[in-house]
Amino acid sequence: MLVSVEQRGALAVLTLTRHEKRNAISVSLAAELVRALRALGPDTRAVLLTGAGTCFSAGADLSEKTLGGGFFEAFDELVTTLRALSVPVVAYVNGPAIGAGMMLTMACDLRVVSSAASFRIPVGDMAIGVNEWVVTSLADLVGGSRARVMLYTGGALDAAAAADCGYGIPGESIDDAVRLAETVAAKAPLTQRNIKMRFAPDLHTPEELDAATEAPFRSSDIVESGRARAEKRQPRFTGA
Repeated sequence: MLVSVEQRGALAVLTLTRHEKRNAISVSLAAELVRALRALGPDTRAVLLTGAGTCFSAGADLSEKTLGGGFFEAFDELVTTLRALSVPVVAYVNGPAIGAGMMLTMACDLRVVSSAASFRIPVGDMAIGVNEWVVTSLADLVGGSRARVMLYTGGALDAAAAADCGYGIPGESIDDAVRLAETVAAKAPLTQRNIKMRFAPDLHTPEELDAATEAPFRSSDIVESGRARAEKRQPRFTGA
């Protein structure tokens, strides 16, 4: 088993379990993570993704000659699955996230970072290319100038810099990430889905985006929101 799945109420916690390989991403790990994400039940309202041990992910598993064995296709499917998932994904980055490991955190919606976290995409050292999503997403998440420095030089973004630029939210334990993910999970599901789709418009048609925007206004949750305010209690959203 390369990925463990733990259901905590409305929160699904997925953990990369190749700690002896620093959670390096192989074709098999990417495929198993895709299967785990697609198998999540309808009661899941948020996902927390982390890595076992002291490293979030050291990137592609070069010891298996991964780059020549369908890795790019498998990893692209993983990134797309994360971005297209109907619920938000929070990453808890407990250590280095390098190359494909950082890209995995980029595909998540929010990131909680410990002081041991660091991020690098050293593609120039490996003589490999990057697609448009990597460049535009990195620029959007850390800023255009910082993205250029990271990509052209392979330089690292440490935890403090990640917090300063808004890439990550400081948190020294997975409990901090769980609290954030549970907060996300408690919000109106149709609204969360609408927001997530708007952050990935390239994966949806204009009609799908419009429908997702309109859905919360036609839901029973908008009625529940008003009722909860009137009764001075927390709303109990159903996603219907």
